[in-house]
Amino acid sequence: MTNLYEIKLVTTRETLPLRKKVLKPFLSEEECVNPGDDLPTTYHLGLFSNGELVSISTFIQEAHPDFPAQFPYRLRGMATDETFRGKGVGSILLKHGEDFLRGKGCDFLWFNARIKAFSFYEKLGFSYYGPLFEMKNIGPHKVMYKVLDHK
Repeated sequence: MTNLYEIKLVTTRETLPLRKKVLKPFLSEEECVNPGDDLPTTYHLGLFSNGELVSISTFIQEAHPDFPAQFPYRLRGMATDETFRGKGVGSILLKHGEDFLRGKGCDFLWFNARIKAFSFYEKLGFSYYGPLFEMKNIGPHKVMYKVLDHK
């Protein structure tokens, strides 16, 4: 990626335009707020390219019922503006998020992935769990996860 970029913590409100545009265009921005978005243990990361917010990820402290973990987090609302897809910004942001969470003591990261994002997450070392399931108005998903080692 040749553009200059910066990753920093952002607010829930700052994530909403990209969440709506990329993930849930059938909802209003207000309806794109996730449960847990405003908890003090939730982190929203944004990747800015030349000052423009182009990729977002939200990490909410939440256990998966089938995985015993000491300090699990769930990824929600991972989105990259379509003009920046395929340029590595999503990978850069997610790797940064993993390192950030490791620094907080997180040992397990999981999420519900859309089929079209499977290969993106596979390349970053995430594994599948369980069967495909349908999310209303969005389509088929599968749980993906990664154990975060502490180097």
